[in-house]
Amino acid sequence: MPCEVHPTTSSSGGAMPSESAFPHIRHTSSFVFWNRTRMYIMVLTLACLTFIQMNTLTFNFTVICMEDIVEDHHRITNYTDTHWFERNTEKSMLFSGAAIGGLIGLIPAVPLISSLGLRNVLTISGLISAFGAFLFPLAVSIGFYTSFLCRILQGIGSAIMFTTVGVVPGVWAPSSEANTFMAILSCALQLSNIICMPVSGLLCESSLGWRSIYYLFGGLTFVIYIVFWFTYSDDPRLHRNVSQKELGKISIGKIEKIKESVPYRSVCTDPTVITTWVSCFGANMGFFVLSLYGPTYLREILKFDVKETGFLSALPFILSAITKFSAGQISDKLTFLSEKARFVFFAATSQIGFAVGLVVMAFTSSRLVAQIAFNFAIVSSGLNTMGVIKCIQLWTILFLFVTGVIIVCNAGFPFITKSEAADYTKKRDSTIESY
Repeated sequence: MPCEVHPTTSSSGGAMPSESAFPHIRHTSSFVFWNRTRMYIMVLTLACLTFIQMNTLTFNFTVICMEDIVEDHHRITNYTDTHWFERNTEKSMLFSGAAIGGLIGLIPAVPLISSLGLRNVLTISGLISAFGAFLFPLAVSIGFYTSFLCRILQGIGSAIMFTTVGVVPGVWAPSSEANTFMAILSCALQLSNIICMPVSGLLCESSLGWRSIYYLFGGLTFVIYIVFWFTYSDDPRLHRNVSQKELGKISIGKIEKIKESVPYRSVCTDPTVITTWVSCFGANMGFFVLSLYGPTYLREILKFDVKETGFLSALPFILSAITKFSAGQISDKLTFLSEKARFVFFAATSQIGFAVGLVVMAFTSSRLVAQIAFNFAIVSSGLNTMGVIKCIQLWTILFLFVTGVIIVCNAGFPFITKSEAADYTKKRDSTIESY
């Protein structure tokens, strides 16, 4: 049966304060997940992040099997009019829609989390993403602008993804498990591709068609976020399934929360921050080119069928997830190297490998070599604006351009970044709250 844990009753005999006022007055359930509620939270959060990312990825695959909307249009108009889906400009805008939505959603994300809590903000984001996915087939039948709006909604929903990866481990993971929590949650990017691409390939080729993919993923997103809202808590002390034993483990080593103004100017002018931003820009540009257009490249250039494209698109992300975990274990054992030496080594290895893979893809005429290079490039990225292009020469130009961006953006990273905390991150006189 439920039990109650609370401090000694006040000598004044007054009414006990509310649980929200004093979180250490706890009402716990008889079921505490074998003192592993934090693991349930980790898996649940991983599922939530995976689904919102899947909703943004689905179009990247279904673009290769949506010819029926064009055929139906021409059947009605007797080939007298061009359908909007036949124009590369509109297709490019749909690819960009998720990124535009991500920018729109990212700006208010952190202030909203501070005021409303991650539980509410992530739930709202998930429901927005679910609506964007579930309504997309209807939007496509209406026209380009409604389709573009749905893509923006999908992007808004996924904007909070990386913020969540940083927040949840800080709240729910013991200090000794925080890095593991973060590594697992960050795998949502790979896991979404691993699930989305093969499932999309199977459904596209089935009698259900490409529309069923959006209905399936959108519906499951609704379900998982309803579960999240009812079972997640922004504070382990307020979660009924967290035992006193587990709460003690989570709390050990946690630093005090410090309320102070954010030094935006110092952050934005810090050479380490600027260099890291530039490096991430180059790395992400390369990664998302392959993530966004990988299925199109495999289908249109390497001439795989739809089912093969689905499974082959997922393969490098499976290998990438394995590589990420292996690299983490190796990094922890390289204690003879400084922290800076380790992160510079893995960052450089990642981006050099990525660039090599892209260069090989740009010049090879072998289907097998191109597939190996495609896998190698994405696997390397695990260590850290165009239409549907059907011309091999244009793909070559694209891959070489992205390679140049990666090299330029990462050139200063090993020399400018520092592993020591900046002065503005150090404790100052401020209002302090106990964890």
